[in-house]
Amino acid sequence: MYKANEPLELTLLYHWNSPPPTGYVKQVPATEMRYMSEAAVIELPAVPQDNYLTNLLRQRHSVRAFQDTEMPLISLGQLLDAACGINGLHDVEGHIFEGRNSPSAGGLYPIEMFVSIQGVTGLSAGLYHYEPRGHGLHWVNESVPSDFVEPLLHQDYVANANALFIMTGVFMRSLHKYSTRGYRFILFEAGHQAQNICLMAVELGLGSLCLGGFNDTSINHILGIDGQRHAALYCIAVGTEKSS
Repeated sequence: MYKANEPLELTLLYHWNSPPPTGYVKQVPATEMRYMSEAAVIELPAVPQDNYLTNLLRQRHSVRAFQDTEMPLISLGQLLDAACGINGLHDVEGHIFEGRNSPSAGGLYPIEMFVSIQGVTGLSAGLYHYEPRGHGLHWVNESVPSDFVEPLLHQDYVANANALFIMTGVFMRSLHKYSTRGYRFILFEAGHQAQNICLMAVELGLGSLCLGGFNDTSINHILGIDGQRHAALYCIAVGTEKSS
């Protein structure tokens, strides 16, 4: 017999039993990380270097030191729009769906976007929630990126970031249709949005750093979400790279 909360209970069983490791295990030999290592290789054509997206992809790298500089408000808007902005309505077999700049299984969009900012022109430092339909921000509280250093397991790279994007998942928004498979979709979609932020950062001359290791309970507490039906999944810091 189907249980209304069964997919959520199974999802949380994995979600809360996959915390960051407390230590590193023995390194896996490289031979175990290659698939079909003995098979013949069919060489592919050289990758054209004049492709715009290829150029963006090659420039993207993880930035672990940001300058204490100011970012234009329009750049923040572009980053948020790239992640989850609405790009129009689409008619699919007679049904109208909202299209966004990143894909979502069933058009259900279970990801919510929070952003902790500092040094953004014309905007008070603090934590906001992004509303794609109005392309606007809701004030949440006064938490700035440095307030997330401890919950991010003391990764102080984010201290001078202009923006720390925190993606959260509203689980039942996807699970009600796709059951536990929906949890995979939610994680995929966080990845889609993260990549869009990273590429838009390159386009804007900014750097980014993806962070998946954090204390779930602490991050959820700062965001003011329950961590059960709605929980933090992924963080992306963006700012100007500090020259070495």
